[in-house]
Amino acid sequence: MSRLVNAFSYSHSRGELFRSCPRRYWFVRYGSWGGWERDADPETREIYRLNKLSNRYLWTGHHVHEAVRLLVETVREGRPLPPPETLREELLAVFRREFAHSRKDRSGLNPVRKGFFGLLEHEGGAFAIDDAEWKPTVERALSAIEGFSRSWVLPEIAGLPPGDLLDRDTELRTALLSVDGRAVPVHLKIDLAFRSRSGDVCVLDWKTGRPGKAGDHDRQLGLYAWYFEGERGIPVESLRLGPVYLAYRPDRRETVTVSREEVEKVVEEARATIREILSCVDDPDRGVARKERFPVTLRPFDCRDCPFTRFCPDRPR
Repeated sequence: MSRLVNAFSYSHSRGELFRSCPRRYWFVRYGSWGGWERDADPETREIYRLNKLSNRYLWTGHHVHEAVRLLVETVREGRPLPPPETLREELLAVFRREFAHSRKDRSGLNPVRKGFFGLLEHEGGAFAIDDAEWKPTVERALSAIEGFSRSWVLPEIAGLPPGDLLDRDTELRTALLSVDGRAVPVHLKIDLAFRSRSGDVCVLDWKTGRPGKAGDHDRQLGLYAWYFEGERGIPVESLRLGPVYLAYRPDRRETVTVSREEVEKVVEEARATIREILSCVDDPDRGVARKERFPVTLRPFDCRDCPFTRFCPDRPR
């Protein structure tokens, strides 16, 4: 059987990762590649294991997204939602089960295998946190899943014709972006998109964290707008995009229109980031890239939650 090829592709999250630290991007995209193979060298295997770990924010956010995806299906099928207390109890049971599994398994002492799950905080050392620090993150996730049941989105999607529900976080979308003659696959995961009764198309992104400042999500939403016009034939002018802060203000509608100029600016920024990444890669088609060509961040703050620090001796202190 031929081995997988790590061909170059792009996404909003990969762009953000590269902008925060090109070296960390290398660990995630290239240093960990092939670590699942039986003949992988020990360092690659360990980088791969570390790359599979989740921190408490990503872990709880993932489960909120998954739970909301299932609830959207429930609404779409015309079935009543479970009571909020039931939603909380079911999600809390998942968190408790996986937390216990990660702590018992002590991911740092066991090899990656099928069904592997580990939390970065259970690695110990600089990543360890007090037991009390888990509670706010879990509580925010529970509030988020409860928030969906009182969000402004719920009455909007109830009773929609099947054809008007355009995306619901069920599959990865891909579109090609031309960058200096190269067709670069751009991957997008869209939490929810639907055609409203007024005829506009709402494109939403579930957020479990605190509301940020205006413009925080411009790059992400701009790529969504580029995708919907180019791949789905929906004009930019017909789109309303925005986050839904499930744990804090789910009842507040915060969608906005974007101009064609704003979308073009976001796409050009993506092209610029792609060019910068490709300038560091030896062979983007075969996935060949050397660590030393990816500079380390100059900001110690960006290293705080990085699992690869012991393989990065030239990081800022």
